[in-house]
Amino acid sequence: MTEIRPIRPYEAEEFLRLLCVVFDLDFDRAHGIFFNEPLFDLRRKWAIFENSKIVSILTTVPLEFGWGNGIGIAGVATDPERQGEGLAGKLIQSVITESEKAGEGAVYLFAKNPSLYSRLGFEPIDEVYRASIAAEPVESLAPVLTFEEVEASYREWSMAHPNRLRRNAQRWKSWKWNLRICTPLAGGYICQEGLTIREVVAPGLVDRWRLPLGSEWFGTKSMAAQLQVPLLNPSFELHFMAYKSPSLPQIFMTDQF
Repeated sequence: MTEIRPIRPYEAEEFLRLLCVVFDLDFDRAHGIFFNEPLFDLRRKWAIFENSKIVSILTTVPLEFGWGNGIGIAGVATDPERQGEGLAGKLIQSVITESEKAGEGAVYLFAKNPSLYSRLGFEPIDEVYRASIAAEPVESLAPVLTFEEVEASYREWSMAHPNRLRRNAQRWKSWKWNLRICTPLAGGYICQEGLTIREVVAPGLVDRWRLPLGSEWFGTKSMAAQLQVPLLNPSFELHFMAYKSPSLPQIFMTDQF
């Protein structure tokens, strides 16, 4: 008997074990993150069951833009003994159908290899790059902004264009779950996680980038171009793919799903 549906509470650990096997994760370390992550929602963890055993899984993440709602797909994994049978494709198609019924018809994902998703109707719409940033080195950071200042600046930025991702309270809780330092930049802010820059909200023109030595950009090609980030030797990381997207989303990798 084959069944496709969201998992139930007593099936969560089986779901996680398959995820850890496929992505080579330590189960004990992943356990705390999996169940405590602010966006954790059993209703969005889908699986194919065969004779009550989970054989393929994925997670959906709600996305809100000015033009409406969509979903991100993450953590697509199939039992290694069952790979190559089309189970992941079958699961994705079922999830897309249910998402369209729920008014979340635009679907997005990040992928190293686009071939599977292209066969399902997804199209590459952008690319994610990692690159050094040509900047004037600084020895110390500018004054750190409060969370309230960052939230207000992001809200103003996101409301200014319908293609920009909106953040509700749950998504902001997830954003705060990681250690991030935000400092002023061109009427907005730059968000730093160690030496990695995943988010920059800059309403004004950045004439000179001043960052700690070794800072690097991790984000989409389109957002780097929009912000005029001076990238050095960018290297490809991921394809950003979409199914029935009305436009190119403006999204930072701080919201990666």
